[in-house]
Amino acid sequence: MPGDTLVQVRQHATRTVAQLRPALGQAHFYHNVTIFGTAVGPLHVVVAQPADVPQAPWYIVSDQVTSRQTLDEYGLRFDIEENFLDDQSGGFQVQTSEVQTPEALERLFLISAIATLHFSSTGVEVVRAEVRRWVDTHWDRSLSYLKIGWRWLKQQYRRGWQVFATFWLDPAPDPMPAIASCRQVGLPERQWILVQKC
Repeated sequence: MPGDTLVQVRQHATRTVAQLRPALGQAHFYHNVTIFGTAVGPLHVVVAQPADVPQAPWYIVSDQVTSRQTLDEYGLRFDIEENFLDDQSGGFQVQTSEVQTPEALERLFLISAIATLHFSSTGVEVVRAEVRRWVDTHWDRSLSYLKIGWRWLKQQYRRGWQVFATFWLDPAPDPMPAIASCRQVGLPERQWILVQKC
């Protein structure tokens, strides 16, 4: 939630969630609070200050009791940023569609979901066949499976490349997890000092 969201902690004055921000590397948990003053609640809040990105504190609100698991799950959101890029500027450009009705938007997302499955399943097979470097020149996989599959399909017929089975994703572990950047590889797993505030 935004840092200017008002939080009412029991027996304390109403404050913005940013005023609750802890020291670097710490996470504070507030249970049974209300937000927007006393308007919405009871809810559970965790306010965390990652040591590796001090300019980006985490303000998380949940209807579930917050814990270390909340931080781990919230941290996973960074793993799907590539998917948002695929839907927007790096792929389908859905933000420029200018559709006028909910029904049209629903159809657009159905089509993009089918295309995502098709491209992604092709991308997984390209990686499994160990020909990823034909379309992704990075040493480690840095592109999403969707982009790998899309690039493969754009050149497949022209270059006479292999046709892969599509519309099926193996539930086995990821054959080659993406690495967003060299900086990410060097980062240790995030460590927290956890403090229960109420």
